[in-house]
Amino acid sequence: MAGKNISKRHIVHLRIFKRPFNYWYPSTDIVQEIVKKYRDVLTDGSIVVLSEKAVSVALGNIYDENLVKSDLVTKYATQLINKYLWGRILYRLFQHGEEFLKIVMNIPVEFLASHKKLTLRYGGLIHFIKPFSEAGIDATNLPYFYVSLPLRNADKIIEEIRNEAIRKLGKDIAILLVDTDKTFKPKKISCIAISTRPSYIKGIIDLGGLGYIIGRTFKSVFSEYPTPVAYKGIWLGLPRILKITKLADRAMGHGLGRTVIEMLKKLKKKNFEKVTWSDMRKIKHYPAIIITISFTSYRD
Repeated sequence: MAGKNISKRHIVHLRIFKRPFNYWYPSTDIVQEIVKKYRDVLTDGSIVVLSEKAVSVALGNIYDENLVKSDLVTKYATQLINKYLWGRILYRLFQHGEEFLKIVMNIPVEFLASHKKLTLRYGGLIHFIKPFSEAGIDATNLPYFYVSLPLRNADKIIEEIRNEAIRKLGKDIAILLVDTDKTFKPKKISCIAISTRPSYIKGIIDLGGLGYIIGRTFKSVFSEYPTPVAYKGIWLGLPRILKITKLADRAMGHGLGRTVIEMLKKLKKKNFEKVTWSDMRKIKHYPAIIITISFTSYRD
């Protein structure tokens, strides 16, 4: 109609392709696995979402915490942070469930202290105060006392993965690397977010355990997401990347469990020494999923 401004709007459609993989052991060819599993659905603009933990294991970026000898100072500090600060004070303040309490109270101090000492090397004090999964170091879905370490230069690593995949596929795909650790975005601000672990995404600020406390204390101010660790492709904006990360995290699941306690329970093992590499094959894993984006236009 003449004289009337008609604005065009878009409805965004996201489609998820999810297929099970065998466990990605060290030396797994990540690109080959992706191409073999998803070649038929990958198109220009597809986003390959990868679990940072799975990529770390495939690249051999793991460490045996049994080699870390805890000292008296670290043990006392671990007791203070996990058993008292989180197990008695912040546990009640944040109204965490019983599963959280089991993690911080039931894991032996000897094991926790070794984990915390490794945390100090990678993330410093700001990550030491986090209750678990400090600095992006993760013990779930790994045998014995192994942990996966955060990928240093994660943006460069996924750029190499993307370039190789594009060469093999002939498709201009994007790569998004994600982790289950929390990121909190202010509800009224779109360009920044606070993460609890390192991230290479523009606008995300790593505040370690302090970020966790801030995000959980001011729940009404922040929206909670898993952490997008790195992204290579056409920039989609921080809010959309966070939403995609949340969808992907739900689709990927948690393998043998969200926590080491859950993993032991699922495997019916009493301690970490009894968990083996062959145990990792006992369930389906989803270290990589595909998300495609399409738009439908309409006028007001």
